[in-house]
Amino acid sequence: MRSNMRLSAVGLGLSSVLALSACGGSSSTDAAGTVGESGECSFPAGDIKIVSIDSMTGPAAFAGVLAEKGADLAIKEINDSGLLGSDATMSIEVSDDATSPDGSATAFLQAAKDDSVPAILGPILSAGGVATAPLAEKEKVPVVFTQAGSPGVVVGPWTFRYTPPMESYWGDVEPYVADKGITSLSVIYANDNPTLISAAEKALPAMAEELGIEVLSSTGLPNSTQDFKAPISKIISEDPDAVAVLMVGAQNATMVSQLREQGWDEPKEILGFAGIENNFNDLGSVAAGVTWASVWNAESSDASTQKFVEAFTAEYGDAPTSYSAERYDATYLIANGILAACSTDREAVRDAMSEIASNPVDGAMGTVSFEEQDARIPGSLVEWNGETVELIK
Repeated sequence: MRSNMRLSAVGLGLSSVLALSACGGSSSTDAAGTVGESGECSFPAGDIKIVSIDSMTGPAAFAGVLAEKGADLAIKEINDSGLLGSDATMSIEVSDDATSPDGSATAFLQAAKDDSVPAILGPILSAGGVATAPLAEKEKVPVVFTQAGSPGVVVGPWTFRYTPPMESYWGDVEPYVADKGITSLSVIYANDNPTLISAAEKALPAMAEELGIEVLSSTGLPNSTQDFKAPISKIISEDPDAVAVLMVGAQNATMVSQLREQGWDEPKEILGFAGIENNFNDLGSVAAGVTWASVWNAESSDASTQKFVEAFTAEYGDAPTSYSAERYDATYLIANGILAACSTDREAVRDAMSEIASNPVDGAMGTVSFEEQDARIPGSLVEWNGETVELIK
């Protein structure tokens, strides 16, 4: 299967490939390809390794494992299709940051010191992204982040992100909130996760102000919290129309379950966030009715999304999630950057990736545009129906 992502690189044309391949200058080891008469670049036999820094253990491991499945599928397609040359391969070395910002920084610096690595897939943890983004600019290594949706991640020409920041699409839940007649809201969030802090302290208050909703309380808790009975009792005593649950990983399922146990049922609303559905499989109908804004859904009608869903399901036997789709596209962005540069020189690859991101790109996430190398995707409204995610709008 040849992904649509390849077309975006080949479509740059011979002149762009030649110009980009001439833009060297960094200290990285350069494995140069050859531009043939057809205008396509081909690398000699050998392996081009990139490094993926991800949470394979720790609280965000569920997301890291799913993300790497997407990256692995992209690598398989790249190699099977001969994208970089009939005898050239691409591989990923996964470095586990254990869901720790210090682990992310250590892994990044280690990868950056290997001059043969042309680009890095950045950590999914927001705090890890904030910790490594300045290192990417200092060490002059192109890095593509997925998840890591907080401010401070895309900070310069060497940093890219394939996940839109939450505040860029959170507002797409506004029509639903207005239609439901929600006039009051309580918020509970992980106060050690920059993405969720930004959502709780910026995006949600902005939505509330826009719709004239009163935020009764905003409670921040560490991502190690397991017993939510006390904050839930506080929320129930406030009697809001809705509660926004913005916790990390399995905490979301625990929070929703304990809300239901304490009598939080319809017509009371629970608002979540993109990715929360990955914690609901064991809850089933207990989580029915949780609603959130999302930028990806496996039921999307986009042809490029459905090609990815079909390929992923055939490979793994399960339907993909947004974590897998984002990492798949991010891997292709790096591969297409290498192809367009016809080089593994870091600066040339960065320039090629930047050129690709200057136009909309079709892939697993659908059609993605970029604002200063930061992804933008129109949001949609989805709901957990007790068994799966259902597209509302």
